[in-house]
Amino acid sequence: MLDTAQLQQLKRTNVSVDSEKTKQRVTDLWKGLKIKKKQEIRELAGTTAQPIYRTQETGNISARMAIAFAQSLGVSPAYIIGEVDEPGECTEVAIRDLLLKYGYRELAASIVIPADKPAKRKYERRTKPEAVEAAVDASEEEKDSVEEPAPQPEPAAQLPPGSDTLTSDELQRLIDALYIQAKAGIASSKEKLEQIKLIMLT
Repeated sequence: MLDTAQLQQLKRTNVSVDSEKTKQRVTDLWKGLKIKKKQEIRELAGTTAQPIYRTQETGNISARMAIAFAQSLGVSPAYIIGEVDEPGECTEVAIRDLLLKYGYRELAASIVIPADKPAKRKYERRTKPEAVEAAVDASEEEKDSVEEPAPQPEPAAQLPPGSDTLTSDELQRLIDALYIQAKAGIASSKEKLEQIKLIMLT
């Protein structure tokens, strides 16, 4: 979108395609605005209310004023100048197209067109924390009532061939592997980690 300094670069020549439509649309839009919003449009265009009243009388509007209206009110600048009959929305593409149509190529080139937004993910219902806790409690009760299968023997960690000692990197990888197995619930890995802790702390 353009700021006041950029809008000041635009000439005050008329860009209305249909003066009657422009006159009616600017009058209708301006009449329903609060004072704060009117001030926002004037400040963005860097002008007084006089050109707006002139537009309401003649239907002539400058590109500067059309874009100020469009950006402040979120409607297409093409709607303001009477080129289209649907209000649409104010987008970077709509502003760039208006600038290009009236020869403001350099200013149009400065407008960054955002990339297409990624498609929205399908809505997934989230479970409330209370429901999650209840589900966890229920699953714990089921575990207690069901006989646990005998633990599967896990392969013992072996030292690299031809080596009686481990490098610090190899030792770290071994501890990481034990930690992952312990987090997965393998009891023997938990015991090994406890033994390593005891050795390191004594």
